[in-house]
Amino acid sequence: MEEQDIALLCELFEGTPRQGPGSEATTRRALACLPQGFQPQSILDLGCGTGGSTLVLADQTTAHITALDMHQPFLDTLRQDAQAQGFEKQITMVCGDMAKLEDVGDSFDLLWAEGSAYSIGFEHALSLWRAKLRANGCLFVSELTWFSTEPAEEARAFFAKEYPEMKDEVALRECAESLGYRVVETFRLPAEDWQAYYAGLEPSLERCRERHGEHPVFTSTDQEREIYEEFGSDYGYLGLMLEWPSLRG
Repeated sequence: MEEQDIALLCELFEGTPRQGPGSEATTRRALACLPQGFQPQSILDLGCGTGGSTLVLADQTTAHITALDMHQPFLDTLRQDAQAQGFEKQITMVCGDMAKLEDVGDSFDLLWAEGSAYSIGFEHALSLWRAKLRANGCLFVSELTWFSTEPAEEARAFFAKEYPEMKDEVALRECAESLGYRVVETFRLPAEDWQAYYAGLEPSLERCRERHGEHPVFTSTDQEREIYEEFGSDYGYLGLMLEWPSLRG
């Protein structure tokens, strides 16, 4: 993606509640998938965006959270919201690259990645990030996934271009297990998360078009929404709660 395209995409998402499908309810559901008795004291939120999941993690746990994103305006929004909700001491914001992780701590109880692993590829992300997990630590990741064994050709063609690494549910589990993780639980994100995501995106999309005119980034966003509205039963996000066993540590 060209630098200008990335800048426009970031600007588009600066004005949205979340930068991908998800919800407070989904974040809470994911936390409920943690192994019994698991109480994280340190969390690394990878690709946190404006903090849709970060603030829920702060509210639902006593852990210190390191919120990482490469786009500073996202972190500025998170900082404002964290201060307004009284979580500023619980969250440390770091502007950095989730593919490098040079500016974060060495070991975390829990890694969190809602909708962000795709940017560097699911397998690469899980392989890279495990170095930041302590033994018996956990990783929650939500990943774009084929739900149908025979998806519509229009959907298949769109994602062959947009996300050629897209896998089905069985392949995602097998990939995680092949890297040494134990799959604790998986669940599909509900359609309501997608509906809320696109509803939150529309006002920002209109503002960006007024500012910049038509652009392939905006056209692709419209096409993505149209594909979901027609073929959304063929794919979606799968949430995976994974554990890094001590014998692998």
